[in-house]
Amino acid sequence: MKKTELLAEFDIKAAALKKFVFDDPYIEESTSDYKINTLFKSSVVFISVTDGNDRAAVFNCAAPTLESAWDGACALAKKYVGDSKTFPLWLKTDILNDCKITDYSAVRQEIRKSRDFYYKKGISFDVDFYTALLEAQLNCGGLIDYNAKALNLRRLREHFSDAGNDMFVSIPEQVVTFTTIGYICDEDMNTYKLYPDEENYGRRVTGEITSALLQDVIAKSSAYLSACVDENGRFDYGVNPVINDHFTSYNILRHTGTVWSIIMQYQTTGDETLVPKIDSALEYMMNSVEQPDDDHAYLVERKADEIKLGGNAIMIITLSTYMDVFGGDKYKELIRKAANSILDMQEEDGSYFHVLSFPDYARKDRDRIVYYDGEATFALARAYGIIGDEKYLDGARKALDYFIANGYTRYADHWIAYSINEVTLHDPQERYLNFGLKNANDNLNRIFNQDTTFHTFLELLMATFELYSRIKEQKLSPSYLSKFNFDYFMRTIFRRIHYMLNGFLYPEIAMYMKYPLGTVNTFCVRHDSYRVRIDDVQHYIGGYFSAYKHFDELKEYYDKLVQQAVVREEDKQADDRAEFVKWILDNI
Repeated sequence: MKKTELLAEFDIKAAALKKFVFDDPYIEESTSDYKINTLFKSSVVFISVTDGNDRAAVFNCAAPTLESAWDGACALAKKYVGDSKTFPLWLKTDILNDCKITDYSAVRQEIRKSRDFYYKKGISFDVDFYTALLEAQLNCGGLIDYNAKALNLRRLREHFSDAGNDMFVSIPEQVVTFTTIGYICDEDMNTYKLYPDEENYGRRVTGEITSALLQDVIAKSSAYLSACVDENGRFDYGVNPVINDHFTSYNILRHTGTVWSIIMQYQTTGDETLVPKIDSALEYMMNSVEQPDDDHAYLVERKADEIKLGGNAIMIITLSTYMDVFGGDKYKELIRKAANSILDMQEEDGSYFHVLSFPDYARKDRDRIVYYDGEATFALARAYGIIGDEKYLDGARKALDYFIANGYTRYADHWIAYSINEVTLHDPQERYLNFGLKNANDNLNRIFNQDTTFHTFLELLMATFELYSRIKEQKLSPSYLSKFNFDYFMRTIFRRIHYMLNGFLYPEIAMYMKYPLGTVNTFCVRHDSYRVRIDDVQHYIGGYFSAYKHFDELKEYYDKLVQQAVVREEDKQADDRAEFVKWILDNI
């Protein structure tokens, strides 16, 4: 594009963003309180801009009024767009709303107390904000060394040098920490306000959860996964977006589970372009399947020469879902053979042996990871639904009995929830129903208060919701139902649906990564360098897909709870007033 066209595009977006910001009725009040009784009297505005190919360039201005600070920052950003011929794909502003001078040693203490990549303040190395860095710049730019619990001086020097500031040489003993209120204008001229609170800091305000919102994140994150499939059916396994470092390792188990997610995307969208992606990814998986005889099949992890119990399990789950969605019995024989192999790895007491070596099929590791147990049980129940052979359901029952006897609710395992839900489709015995409800109920406090996005928790809750709904629909009466805290359960579901959006790389977060377009609109694990890996995205999608599928029912339950809470509060206030009046009358 010509320079004049780029500048015109910038002007259009800047005007839309400015109008949106200055129309906010709370903007003046919320961005001026820090000036009261402090040395800080200037308004400070940051403008971030990127074309999506490079980390956002950030410009700021401190001035006596909010509007003059805005105009100053915008002028700097516009000059950059013209000089560098950068298309302003995303334009974002951050307006200072709180700041204080503090010792750098205190900042290090705060970093030490926070999770990795969860320090949620900006830092300026001078009181005039010439050397100010937004929270997103610090974290997404890798400018905090979380291992050393300190700022990374070498990277700070490189950052300021690249920005044309060669005066920064060391971290002063005192710095200014600050927070902002953010707003963004995206590629489609949509404008959003960003959350200023610490929990959701810097992510767009979504307001009420809707089915359209869930459908949107499912579609976008699934599109990311399908775009990761190459011509051979192999996924781009993962990336550290802070430095755009793509992972060279691979895991066929996770590959197979990710295909399950793309099938869910097809169920949600009906997008026919996904079908060849699904088929090619399954063909790639088939290259790792070994069938030593007519009755057994194994998914082999070639790089380690291993057969994992979870690998066979997720293969059955994915292939059975494929057949549910697309019809036919294409993979029925393979499911039968894989299920036989799972039974061969099951012990007499219902537990499982986890890992075999390949090619000799000798037993290698008794226990590798507890999640394999629930996966295998879920897979056996699925196999029973397709094959109809009672031995698969018997194996699943034995496993559930083992889980019950050994207190498996302590693991807060989503695969256990999936397996109970699937087994009770065929055999709703009371002890299994009780165990399914208890598996969620025992973990509600942990799940509700979890301070990371921990994507599998929503899967656990939603599998349990399906179980609960079937109990109510079939008028079953398991004894644990009276102990099941349904109100807290529903609140926890909506809490996780909302909180997990903090793991979605919206443009306002992705724009500060090294290659923003490479990871925008998919899910990440923030406390691991914003890691984007196919299996993580798979689990996010799994939970959101189930919530989307049952959203109308969920919303009906939740709205009743909220309404009841309002009524109870009104009743409490009325009771308080009546009690107060009675006290006055009694004491006249």
